[in-house]
Amino acid sequence: MKNLLPLLALLFIAGCSSGHDGNNTSTPSNGNSPQASSGDKPLVVFSQANSQDPWRKVFDATTKAEADKHAADFTYEAQDASGKSENQNNIIDTFMVKNPKVMLVSPNDLSVTKAVEKAFDKGVSVILLDRDISGEKYTCYIGGDNKQIGREAGKYVATKLNGKGTVLMIQGLANVTATKDRADGFMEVIKTFPGIKVIAGDDCSFQRKKARDYMESFLQKGEAIDCVYAHNDEMAIGARLAWDANPKGKAPLFVGIDACQKEVVDMIKSGKMDATFQYPTPGAMGIQVAAELLKGNKPKERRIILPTVLVDKASADKYLTDNPNLEK
Repeated sequence: MKNLLPLLALLFIAGCSSGHDGNNTSTPSNGNSPQASSGDKPLVVFSQANSQDPWRKVFDATTKAEADKHAADFTYEAQDASGKSENQNNIIDTFMVKNPKVMLVSPNDLSVTKAVEKAFDKGVSVILLDRDISGEKYTCYIGGDNKQIGREAGKYVATKLNGKGTVLMIQGLANVTATKDRADGFMEVIKTFPGIKVIAGDDCSFQRKKARDYMESFLQKGEAIDCVYAHNDEMAIGARLAWDANPKGKAPLFVGIDACQKEVVDMIKSGKMDATFQYPTPGAMGIQVAAELLKGNKPKERRIILPTVLVDKASADKYLTDNPNLEK
């Protein structure tokens, strides 16, 4: 996470001293000042929406790796809600019994808003990771920009196709913001290239098998395509596997999003995929922000948007070196 350190330095300004030492307790109402917790060290907790998919596995690993660097400064605990909002609400309530100073939350959905706001109202600094809540009661948000990632993918595809061709867009989970933003950003760019046609493919729920099954059905139609743009790498892999099982001439471009799996980078190196765009995991930055909050330093920006990175054959080796915690 070396590339995040200069960004972090620019994001903070010194917070005002509360005049209390580390042994006193306080209950601020704005959620930005640390609240004392029990034990010798302050407690920082993390409520993860789920830990099943490859991106979130990397998310968890990089968060813990960063927390381990601060083991002398605070205690870190994490719980996975297994994709169930009821679980996450219970986890947050249980965490609150332990009197944390900072709570990191990657919301499962908007129904955890009340639990998050309750923690904030009790003086806990709340850092939202990747997803928002429906209200404004939080200290800081950290995440990527899905629409901008879609734009970057659009620029890449348009350049590779020289402004002409047919793109099959395999979409993510229906009614999820990431799906809409990754489509909208891509189309915003592609609409400026009248020579490029986009086929809006099925929603394949960000799953490899569903994308493979869909691609197999699509190929049976015999419609020529020049590029597959999938809303995540798992679906891009599924589409490529379907193509390899029944190739129809020259392989199209295969472009995905996430860049969290070594498998994907290896496929790019071997020519099986052309590119992916990093959807940055926000956990490491979240821990860095938590560490600064404990020192009394609050973020200069309330919303911290992490940049994306293009991974193609030219940059694949460096990306592997810079990101040792990729899902295997």
